[in-house]
Amino acid sequence: MSESDPPPPSPGDALAALRDGGRAPSRADAPLKRRMLAGYWVEIPAPRVLARVFAGPVLADGHDLYADGGAILRRRAGEARDPGPEDFGVLADELRAALDVLPDRGDAGRPYVDLRKYLLDGDQAELTGYLRETVRAVRVAAPRWRPKVERRERPAPLTATERQRVSRERRRAAEVESAHVWLVIWQADAAPGERIAAPDLYDQAAADIAGWVADYQDDPEAWAEDAEDGDYPEVPAVPGPRTFYAVADAALGGRRVGTGNVRYYVASAIAAAIHDQADDTHDQEGREAA
Repeated sequence: MSESDPPPPSPGDALAALRDGGRAPSRADAPLKRRMLAGYWVEIPAPRVLARVFAGPVLADGHDLYADGGAILRRRAGEARDPGPEDFGVLADELRAALDVLPDRGDAGRPYVDLRKYLLDGDQAELTGYLRETVRAVRVAAPRWRPKVERRERPAPLTATERQRVSRERRRAAEVESAHVWLVIWQADAAPGERIAAPDLYDQAAADIAGWVADYQDDPEAWAEDAEDGDYPEVPAVPGPRTFYAVADAALGGRRVGTGNVRYYVASAIAAAIHDQADDTHDQEGREAA
């Protein structure tokens, strides 16, 4: 940022700038409606939106913040030590404390105003769950922790057979990650209980992921920026049917047998759980490959 550029908005200003109405870019970004104990309704930001505009910057203020599998790591900015894991409950309490001191603002949009009402009049057990879900969304969006690796002697070059094996393993990992990420998107757009024949689901996935591959090949740098947000795989690869069905079976509870012995999948409301599973699987594979 040059000296002439305006400073970025504070988390409070960014939250106040949110406006209601319009169509959310995805179901995960759509606002949530909550009934207050007094009987009236409010509309609050989705956890992913609150994480992006407010919770992430607040929890990272003065800190280096990373994701490592299912954990959030944090250390004070400038420290040389490796970051340590933070308890999600503690982070949720920090987030609540920051929200509690938000002032009344005449320029704020409905999401800001209704969120303050929710803090005061909402069901507190439900509010706790909402804040924890927001912290989990912060983890999904946080950069992945990559510990420094001490320089070692250069290993002997791989043989042709070993290079082929490594290439196959990387390709397999890319296919699995691509299938996981695509299923998250499909789950977010599908109605709970929606049925789809297994071959049709695979055909949709293969076509969409092929488009990802083309975008990645056209502009790898732009793709890498999108992948950092956790919405797309780092290196997309079209999975074969066997690989895709193995991932889909684990994520969607297996295939059901319908009329004419046609096997189909049933959408369920577990997109966030699949996303976490995809993150954890990718990180585990990364550690095993290392």
